[in-house]
Amino acid sequence: MLQTFRNAWRIEELRKKILFTLLIVLLYRLGNAVPVPFVDTKALADYFQASGLQNTILGLFNVMSGGAFSMATIFALSIQPYINASIIIQLLCIAIPALERLSKEGGEEGKKKIAAITRYSTVGIGLLQGYGYYVLMSRNGIIVSEAPAVWAAIVIVMTFTAGSALVMWLGEQITEFGIGNGISMILFASIISRL
Repeated sequence: MLQTFRNAWRIEELRKKILFTLLIVLLYRLGNAVPVPFVDTKALADYFQASGLQNTILGLFNVMSGGAFSMATIFALSIQPYINASIIIQLLCIAIPALERLSKEGGEEGKKKIAAITRYSTVGIGLLQGYGYYVLMSRNGIIVSEAPAVWAAIVIVMTFTAGSALVMWLGEQITEFGIGNGISMILFASIISRL
């Protein structure tokens, strides 16, 4: 395996792709350390510990985000909205004849339209998940804001959504300019970081 890595490193184009991928993963991990505004991260960590949420769906979200979910960072939703949107759009391509025609007969242009629909769906799902996470924190007294509650809600939900969209974009950049499937690489980096 080390010999394979050495051989890959000697090829300039492959070396650039590896370094680009590592840079994007580093940026992703840095984003996992930046908390969203108006959240008491200490109270959130205590809530996660006291509630035993590690064995629930929230614990799974936390593992998939590399621990960012339990710290309410800008990348707390990680790549989950994109994965959900991708699955939903694939299922809708079977159920809705117009989408099925677009995916099968549309060629490269059809694939681009399906990818755009998936991106927009990612933002919508990110808004829903961000709002759900905000409600969870709000009901448990984890939000600390002297600003009106509506303003705190808007800032928190939009930050989560923007973070999810940025993670999706980072994954697409890895796919295009790096090595491997970018979404899978980000998911892999998140899971490994929890170990």
